Amino acid sequence: MIQEERPALLLNLLLEKNQTTMNGLMEQTKLSKRQITYDFEKINYWLRTQKLPPIIYKRTNLISMPPEVNHYFINHTNSTLKQSMIISDEERLYLIYLYLFIRTEQISSAHLTDLLRVSKNTVISDMKKLNSKLASSIVRVDYSRERGYHLKGSEFDKRVVVLQYVSLLLKKPYGQDLLHHLLEKSYLQDVYFYVREALEMVEKEFQLHFVEERLRDFTYFLVFYYYRQKQGKLVQLHRDEIDVLIQNGMKKPVEKLLEALKIEKIESELCYTIIQLLGLSRGNLNYQQGDLVFDLCKKLVLDFESKACITFENRTEVIETLFQHVKPAYFRMKYRIPINNPLIEQIQTEHHELYTIVKDLLLPLETLLNISIPEEEIGFITIHFGALLQKPKRKLAEKKRAVVVCPSGVSSSLMVKHQLESLFSEITIMKTLSIAEFEHEDASVYDLIFSTVPLKKSYHYFHVKPIMTPTEKNVLVNSVYGQLFQVEHHEISASQLLKIIGKYADIHDEEALKYELTELSIHKKVNAFRRNQPMLNELLTEDTIQFADQLSSWEDAIKNAAKPLLSKGVIEDSYIQAMIENVKELGPYMIIGPEVAIPHARPENGVNKVGMSFLKLKEPVYFLGEEKHAVRLLFCIAAVDHTTHLTALSQLTKLLSSKTNLETLKDSESKDEVIELITKYSLLNK
Repeated sequence: MIQEERPALLLNLLLEKNQTTMNGLMEQTKLSKRQITYDFEKINYWLRTQKLPPIIYKRTNLISMPPEVNHYFINHTNSTLKQSMIISDEERLYLIYLYLFIRTEQISSAHLTDLLRVSKNTVISDMKKLNSKLASSIVRVDYSRERGYHLKGSEFDKRVVVLQYVSLLLKKPYGQDLLHHLLEKSYLQDVYFYVREALEMVEKEFQLHFVEERLRDFTYFLVFYYYRQKQGKLVQLHRDEIDVLIQNGMKKPVEKLLEALKIEKIESELCYTIIQLLGLSRGNLNYQQGDLVFDLCKKLVLDFESKACITFENRTEVIETLFQHVKPAYFRMKYRIPINNPLIEQIQTEHHELYTIVKDLLLPLETLLNISIPEEEIGFITIHFGALLQKPKRKLAEKKRAVVVCPSGVSSSLMVKHQLESLFSEITIMKTLSIAEFEHEDASVYDLIFSTVPLKKSYHYFHVKPIMTPTEKNVLVNSVYGQLFQVEHHEISASQLLKIIGKYADIHDEEALKYELTELSIHKKVNAFRRNQPMLNELLTEDTIQFADQLSSWEDAIKNAAKPLLSKGVIEDSYIQAMIENVKELGPYMIIGPEVAIPHARPENGVNKVGMSFLKLKEPVYFLGEEKHAVRLLFCIAAVDHTTHLTALSQLTKLLSSKTNLETLKDSESKDEVIELITKYSLLNK
């Protein structure tokens, strides 16, 4: 193995991506071209010692990993920690905690220096860092002469940290090797394969659907759990929880699993394992009737349609796919099963409007279910809805057939599928498969294979992420077109453009300009779904704001609210009628707050371009003739698709979330007062 950390990480990055560019590597690693070239020289020297072909990185646009090198790493996974492997500071903390969790004897500094190959002073320093890291976990590392280093805290809390650290460690370049090294030290290396076989047997026999990426994490956790349970370290659950869990349909699979692992079926531990498998499995559609979470998913989809002012073509399918994600998420949140979402910052930035809407939608669920929803879970639900909103319309032209391999679950699979279809109009994604499903698939029937993880077989595939940066999109577009049509694009990086611009102009904000140039360099249709997203003050203007004292009915209120859009040619008469029919058919779902309604219908009902209008009534109208559905503020929205109106809608949502703003709108007597408020909230996303 390569002895230096930076070249090793660069090699791992290229193994993961399979194909990239020098500019892409510079962007991702934050290294200079000179540093990367120097590291490639070291990598190629090592490859020659293994009689492997070098990586070609000079005088080429795309840097590709030779198939022989890919094959070598697939078949030479290290099962032990070699002297040359470097353990980072962060990784040492994870290993110390896991080692103490399965300790079989009194642990001293000598044990840890042998495990980590560091000095005693480093071990002492690491212990302080670990306790600082554990501060929010109600667990800590303690030391006494009698017991050596040991963990203090409840068994449940200790296991929460194990789940978290195993997951984080497995995302590191050599995480799996480090775990095997740790298990070998504790004579548990054979248990991993035994546990994996037992889980696969249970999954197959009971027709469960485990999320593959989390299955790997859980398999390693189960090895630690296996040992802990054998030592009689048991969790304590409340009697009420046990009574509910013991009735769950997951009881039989768990009993079979514990039987296969020769673990005693203690009631609290049986229920604990039920919780873990429920957090690991996709929501089973066979058990949806009367399921609280399924009913909440229904409400969530309806509320989302109302808040986002869209209507899904196949609402039932949307509810079912959401349930498959939310059901395990519910158990993860309720029982603090950690989940890592490496895309969370990207989701919050690139899908800011959507993230805001989803976050607001989920707030009532926290109270109803008595759980705390972490931002990682909000992020996954956001990309779930984002994938459905970005779904392009199918074209009749002959397209290339592609398959997506994704072990991360329903939401990520959807996001990858629809993002790729948005990037490439020439491609149809025929299926999204797990790794196990793909292994049994005839890959030859597909023109292209996309995967979010490295594939074991030597297929030619493209590595993708659920959300890609502009640089990653550029590389992917070039790579795919190169394979499909033998078209090679010369890539000009944002850094190169900045140098040229800097010669002839003063640059006041280099980072902002670099970002804009990077966005510009993507193939035009990449961001087609984001085209012309207007601000709130661009849609609600003096000629789309109206005041009225009193109207005879809620139907008249919708007609009057939509008049400015009709006169400007934004909508047709049919759209107004569709909004009224929606209320009659679906009820007053468009009432989003006290005396506030957002009438809307589907784009195909007569929308010519995106628009919004506002009508303020002095006296309320009553939707469907019921006093409890009183409305005085009507915001009529015309959306051309599922996304163009989201920026303005997000700004409107923030404006309406304030009681003070609502009172200001209800008391307003002039358009200037309304426009002042609208302008204030339109600046938030600039």
